[in-house]
Formats: sequence, C-alpha cells, structure tokens
Amino acid sequence: MRAVRLATEGFRNLEPFELATDAQFVVFHGDNAQGKTNALEAVYWAATLKPLRGKKLKELVGWEASSAHVALDVVHEGLLRRYRVDYEGERQIRVDGKTPRELSDYFTGVRAIAFAPSDAAIVDGEPSIRRAWVDRATFTRQPAYLGLVRAYRRALGHKAAALKGPTDPALLDVYDLQLAELGAKVAERRAVLLDDLGPHVREVHRTIAGRKEELGLRMRTKALGDSHEVRKNALLEAMSESRELDQRRGFTLVGPHTDELVISLDGKALRTFGSRGQVRSLVLSLKLAELLAAKAAGVTPLFLLDDVSSELDRARTARLVQVLAELGAQVWASTTAPEHIEGLPVGDTVAVRVEKGRLDVS
Repeated sequence: MRAVRLATEGFRNLEPFELATDAQFVVFHGDNAQGKTNALEAVYWAATLKPLRGKKLKELVGWEASSAHVALDVVHEGLLRRYRVDYEGERQIRVDGKTPRELSDYFTGVRAIAFAPSDAAIVDGEPSIRRAWVDRATFTRQPAYLGLVRAYRRALGHKAAALKGPTDPALLDVYDLQLAELGAKVAERRAVLLDDLGPHVREVHRTIAGRKEELGLRMRTKALGDSHEVRKNALLEAMSESRELDQRRGFTLVGPHTDELVISLDGKALRTFGSRGQVRSLVLSLKLAELLAAKAAGVTPLFLLDDVSSELDRARTARLVQVLAELGAQVWASTTAPEHIEGLPVGDTVAVRVEKGRLDVS
C-alpha cells in the first residue's frame, strides 16, 4: 500500500499544496510550529478519518478557511484508488468520486498506523486509551470490527437509558443478553489480536530497545473462556452480579468497555515502573507489531512517525530505520532534524521542507 499523491486545501495552517510521489520514505522537516505535523495529519485523516491530534473535526479547518479538504491517492494490490475527505460543518467522504455505501467500504484500500508523542498514554494513561489502541489495532487488521464495536456501544446506550428510568427486570435481561452476545465477540477479537501481536511485539521490542526484556500483554476481562458461548455466559453471570450496582450508578459496570490491557516488562507493570525510554520503545514496538500483524494478514498499512527526533535517541532511531526498511511499508515522517533519520535509501526518499505552512520538496 503506497500513497502516491497528497493534496490539501484549507487544512490547518497549510497553504494549498499537491505532492506526487511513490517513494517509500516521505519526510516532512523544518523548525517547530511550522506545520510538519499538520502535513502528516492530512495523510492520517484521509487514511483513518480521524484527526491525529484532538477530537473535533472543526479544528482541522485553517483560520482563514471555511472548510478543509484532503485528497489521497493510494495504490493497493496494483489498483489506484482516490480518497477524498471534506469538512464543511460535517464530514463527507468519497472513494473514486463516489460516497461509499458502508463506512467499512472506505477502508478496503487504505489504512494507516501512526506513532506520535501523545501515544505514550497507551502505556501510562487511562485504561480507556489502552482499550482504544487495542480496538484501533483490531480494526486495522479487520475493518469489519468497526461495525461490531458500534453495535456494542449502541446496546450500551440502550441499557444506560433503561437504567435511568423505572427499571423493568425483563427489559434489562434482554439488554444484558445483547451485551453479552456482542461483548463476547469483542473480547474474542481482542484476544486474537493480542495473541497474534505478542510474538511481533517481543521481536520488535528487542530490536528497538537493544536488549532482551520479558514483555507481557494481557487483557483483564470478565469475558473469559475458550469459546464464544463460555465467554458470553461468563459475561451474563458477571452482569447479573453487578445489576444492583448498575442500577444505583445508572450505567453498566461490566463488559469490554471496562476491560484493562495490562502491559508488563520482566513481570512489572510498565505503567508504574517504566522509564520514559522504556515507555517510548514499548509504544513504538506496539505500533510496529500492528504493522507486522497486518502485513501477515495480507495488508501493509501506511506507517506514520511524528516528531521522530524528539521521541527517540539516535541509536533507537537507527534501529527503527533498519526495521522499517526491512518491512517495506511506506513511511511518512516528521522531524526537526532530517539528519536524525540516517540510513534512508537516497533513491527512495523524498524530503519536504515545511516553513510557515508552505511545503517545498528539497
């Protein structure tokens, strides 16, 4: 999967531009606060339909603009697809000039994984951030997972509404059955992902960190079992035990939305005992493992690296470049020091200077 054309208009502080390239490495470089991350975010938004920073789409619109537009042409399995995302009060998406029937259809030919400074929160932030990473990684491998998560959230909303009014035990039984059915599937998809990612994470982490540490990834969940029925029944039992408390609190306390990803190094919880360097190396290893697992499943997403020179020292960066070169994924990166990324293939690297929102190919 390679993005061969990127065009933006009205996007953050960037001047309108168009970049055509099929290079494996595209590096946006320049001083701080010039727009490097904004250029990277344009790629990410078109590939994932989510902002790289923040949550509000209106923040993507430049100060003097009334709308934001990004176009990304991607070649995947020999087929060129044209993706376009517009924001004019609401988001509009198109593939080859047409609106896809289902949201998951948009992602058949484009996906992306990003590593940014804020991703340290996957390790040391709130449990919801770790759950979001697991779900994002699962979606990257299997876009249809998005529909399952949305169905589960709808069921959660229905039960929450029922808990806030006069409670009907029979109605709550129905909602619990729906949540257990969907929740068991969510838990199973997450478990499969972690099983698949485990070997990749450990291998990449040894390469990036430069030393051997015993890495553990485990989802703490009530949906335990070796089959769908066992997981579903385990959830039903836990929901039944929690119902009285659910009614007092007004929301559901049991299910995949409360599960916790436990990350450990040498048996110690990384969230509590990890150094900054260990956290950065581990998060990068998780992201690269996503890429490896997706590639093993037949899809190699775009890989985005934001602010490389501030997140990794030269030794870790050199090892990272080696890994990326061997993977063959297209990499889009931003840095204040282009010399920090040494060893990139001269004939397959494009450097783009960013200054006050203006992009110039070096």
